[in-house]
Amino acid sequence: MRGGLLVLLSVVLAVLIPASALASPAEPRVGSLRGLVELVADRLDTADAVAAAKWATARQLGTEPSIDDPGREAQVYDDMARFGAGRALPENWIRQVFFGQIEASKIVQRGLVARWRFDPAAAPAAPPDLTKVRPRIDRLNVDIVEQLAAQRDELTAPDCMERLAPSVFGVLTSGRVDALHQVALIRAAAALCAP
Repeated sequence: MRGGLLVLLSVVLAVLIPASALASPAEPRVGSLRGLVELVADRLDTADAVAAAKWATARQLGTEPSIDDPGREAQVYDDMARFGAGRALPENWIRQVFFGQIEASKIVQRGLVARWRFDPAAAPAAPPDLTKVRPRIDRLNVDIVEQLAAQRDELTAPDCMERLAPSVFGVLTSGRVDALHQVALIRAAAALCAP
């Protein structure tokens, strides 16, 4: 199973990231996007807690977990668009970035919920309170926007994906993220380059 996921990741990376970007990882690039990619990975880490809370709530109600939360998603888009405007960042870019972050989070949530359907004992016994997780997500969202502003030149460059690739690849191969989070990280990172 793990081998199949690594093949899938390789294919996705080959499509999203030109080989020239990975050819010489020791060659330094001007500026570093690693901090931004780490923030994106940190934000993805919160998806586990969100999935656990949604799973527990659904179990209590005797329903299926609802991964989509249109109200919360719209709030994130609007709040971050306003915050980005204060840093002269285009609204369409901010919305694109956070659409990518939210969709990546849903990849993790759906993956975990699917796992727990087949093995309910694997679900966390004491899920976190979403009211405690959301402030962390909100802080990470602000930090991501700050990094977008700080790294704007690299993220708006025509070769943005090539500039981003070494940082994404570094996190993917760090051993920090499992296969599910690797796929989600690729989805989230693909939204970072300005249109």
